[in-house]
Amino acid sequence: MLSLTSGTELRRFGRGRLPRLAVAAMLLVPLLYGALYLWAFWDPTGHLDAVPVALVNADTGADRDGSRVTAGQDLTDELTHGAALDWVVTDAADAAAGVRDGDYYFAVTIPADFSADLVSAGGDAPTPAQIDVTYNDANSFIGTTLGRSAMDHVRDGVAATAGAQAVDQVLVGLGSARDGMLQAADGAVSLRDAAQQVGDGARQVADGADGVRDGAARLAAGAATLDDGVRQVAGGADRLSSGAAQLSVGARTAADASGNLASGTQAVADGVHTATQQVDAVAGRLPALVDGLTQVDAYLAARAAAGDADAAALLAGLDGSHLPDATTVTAMTDQLHALDSGAAQAAAGAQTLSDGLGTLADSSAAVASGASALASGSERTAAGADSLAAGSASLATGTATLADGAAQVADGTSRLGGGADELAGGLTDGATRIPDDSDEQRTARADTLATPVAIDDEDVAPAASLGEGFAPLFLPLALFVGGLITWLLLRPLPTRALATPASGWRVALAGYLPSLVIGAGQVALLLGVVGLGLGLSIGHPVGTVAFLLLVAASFLALQQMLLSVLGSAAGKVATIALLMLQITSASGTYPVETTPAFFQAVHHVLPMTYAVGGLRSLITGTPDARLWTAVVYLLGVAAVSLAVTAWKAGRLRTWTVPRLHPALSI
Repeated sequence: MLSLTSGTELRRFGRGRLPRLAVAAMLLVPLLYGALYLWAFWDPTGHLDAVPVALVNADTGADRDGSRVTAGQDLTDELTHGAALDWVVTDAADAAAGVRDGDYYFAVTIPADFSADLVSAGGDAPTPAQIDVTYNDANSFIGTTLGRSAMDHVRDGVAATAGAQAVDQVLVGLGSARDGMLQAADGAVSLRDAAQQVGDGARQVADGADGVRDGAARLAAGAATLDDGVRQVAGGADRLSSGAAQLSVGARTAADASGNLASGTQAVADGVHTATQQVDAVAGRLPALVDGLTQVDAYLAARAAAGDADAAALLAGLDGSHLPDATTVTAMTDQLHALDSGAAQAAAGAQTLSDGLGTLADSSAAVASGASALASGSERTAAGADSLAAGSASLATGTATLADGAAQVADGTSRLGGGADELAGGLTDGATRIPDDSDEQRTARADTLATPVAIDDEDVAPAASLGEGFAPLFLPLALFVGGLITWLLLRPLPTRALATPASGWRVALAGYLPSLVIGAGQVALLLGVVGLGLGLSIGHPVGTVAFLLLVAASFLALQQMLLSVLGSAAGKVATIALLMLQITSASGTYPVETTPAFFQAVHHVLPMTYAVGGLRSLITGTPDARLWTAVVYLLGVAAVSLAVTAWKAGRLRTWTVPRLHPALSI
C-alpha cells in the first residue's frame, strides 16, 4: 500500500511539462549546492595571482664595501616575476587611494632606507630592515588574511637573503682577522729566532766568565810565585847588606853603572804607572758590565716565568757564572797601586843609588842602608808585578770574551724587539678588523642578524574578530533565507486583493508590506542577537540598521517578483538557486578574483554582492562611494522587482483552470 501511495505521488509529477521540470529541479538542487560551492572554492589559493596588490618601491639603495646595493629593486623584481599575486607597481598616493577605495586588497611599501638597514648589520648602528604593509578588512577579511600569510613568506624570503649577506660580512671579517693572525705568527717565528741568538750570546758570556775564572786561578798562582821571589829578594838583601864592605871596593864600578840603573828603574816606574792607569779604567767599566749581565739575567728570568722554555734553559746555563766581585777587584787594584808605589820608590832608590854611589866610598854604611831599602822595595815590586801581570792577562781575556757575548746578546735583543713589534702590529691590525662594539651595539647587531627584516603592519580598517570579518556575508544570507521562509507562509499576491478592481501596484504592495514588517522584525532580532549576544562590534550602528532594512526590503521584493512571475513552485526553486549563486559569487569569503570566470562575470549583477560590500563599509570600514553605490543598486532592485510584480498582478485577474488547479505546488 505504501509503495502504491508513493508510486501514485511520483506518478503525479509525470503529467505535464512543469511537474517534470519540478522533478528535475529536485534532483538538481543538491547538485547545485554541492557543485557550485565546490566549484567556487575548489582552489582559491591557486588563483591568488589574480588578486590585485599595490607595490611601492621607495628604496634609495645603499653602498657596501664600494659596491651599490639595491635591495628594494631586487625585491620588487623578485615579487613581480614570481607572480604569486597580481603585483601592481605604483606610487604611494595611488596605493593608499587604491586600498581605501577597494582597487587593491592591500599595499606593500618598501621604505627608502630598506637597503641601508639591510647592510647596517656590519656597521656601528645595526637596524632591522622593514617592509610596510597596509590592509583594509573592509575590502575583504579573507583577502587580508591571505595577504598576511603571503607577507610572512615574503619576509622569510628576504630574511634568508639578508641573513646570507650578513653572514658573508662576518666571514669576510674573520678572514681579515685570520690574515692578521698569520702575520702575528710570522712575528712569533722571528721572536723565536731572536731568542735563539740571545741564547748563543748568553753561552758566550758564560764562556767569558770561565775565562775570568781561569785568570783568577792564574793570578793566584802568580801570587805564590811572587811570594817565593820576595823571600829570595829578602835573602839577597841580607847578603847585600853583609857584603856592603865588599861593595865599597866595587863602588866606583857601580857608580859608573848606577846611571843606567836609575834610567831603567825610572822606565819601569813609568810603565807600572801607565799600567796602573789602564787597569783602573778597566776596573771602572767592570761594574757597568756586571749591571748589563744582571739585566740579561733579569730579562731571561722574566721570559722563563712567562713560560719560555728557551729562556729558562739559558738562565740555568748562566747560573753560577759571575765576574769577580768588587772586593776582589779592589784587592787587585790595591796591589797594583802598591806596585806602582814600589816602582816609584825603586826609581827614587835608583836615583839615590846613583847619587850614593858617588859617596859610596865615603860611607859604606849608607850603601848598606840603601841596599836594604832597595831589597825591601824590590820585594814589593816583584810581588805586585807578578800578580798584576797574571791577573791582568786573565782579566783581559775574560773581558774580551764577555764583551763579545754581550754584543751578541744586544744583537739578539734587537731582533727580539723587531719580532715583538711585528707581532704586536699583526695582532693590533687583526683586532682593529673585529668591531669594538659596546653592549648596546652588540645587542643591536645580534637582533639585526636574528631578524634582518620586519613587517610593519598597518590596517586602515581592522576587523576585531573572524566573526566580524564574516558578518557582512552571513547577515544578508540570513535575511535572504528569512525572506524565503516568509514567502513560504505568506502569499506574494493576496487572492482577495486580486478579486478587487484595485491596481496592480496596490495588489503588489498589499502582499509586499506585510512581508516588509516581518523583514524589519527579522533585522531587529538578528542585530539584537548578533550584537548583544555574540558581541559584534558595529562601527556605524544607525547606518547598519538602515542598510539592513534596505537589504531585507530588496530581497523580499526580488523574491516576491520571482514567485509572482514564475509561480509558487518554480519561484521558490528559482529563489533557492539564486541564493546559492549569490553565496558563491558575492566575494563574502575569498576574493572574487580567486574564483572561476563565470562567478566573476555574475558578481557585479547580483544584489548580495552590494549587500556584502555595503555592510563591510558600515561594520568594519568607513562609508564611501561603494556604500552609496550599493544603496542605489538595492533601491533599483526593489523598485524594479515591485514594478514587475505590479505588472504581473494586473495580468492575474483572469482565473484559469491551471491557476485553480496548478500542476505543481509547494
